[in-house]
Amino acid sequence: MARRTAPGTYARIANALRQRITDGTYAPGDQLPGEAALCAEFGVARNTVRRALSTLETDGLITARPGVGRFVPTAKPAVHTRYESIAADLRRHIESGHYRPGDLLPSEARLAKRYGVSRHTARHAFAALEEAGLVTCVHGKGRYVSQDVPR
Repeated sequence: MARRTAPGTYARIANALRQRITDGTYAPGDQLPGEAALCAEFGVARNTVRRALSTLETDGLITARPGVGRFVPTAKPAVHTRYESIAADLRRHIESGHYRPGDLLPSEARLAKRYGVSRHTARHAFAALEEAGLVTCVHGKGRYVSQDVPR
């Protein structure tokens, strides 16, 4: 029988690798460990590691060179959409400690007003942060900084 990985494991791995990139453990131009090494380190199946790496690649934090490996890009990726810009701003506030684990974040309406965007755009920014494991939604209460945010 195939072993099952706990839900959200790929997001926790992506967050751990994201932290290593932001704190300089993996500097621009560095190659990340291979899939097999990451599987062994985190004790998960290759598909889980691939999903975590795919998340980082989508976020522009790593690039893949087929047949060579995955690398931290030497240049910062440009933010392409408004929701990505808002999500990046909120991420900076979370990572700097302005918003701490367990803190209630501004509502969609407040973000929409602050950034001059629609609530849909603000909701999309929150969804990106939820996918990254930085934000937890409590229906009817609001969105909070996740308790297990890597520091």
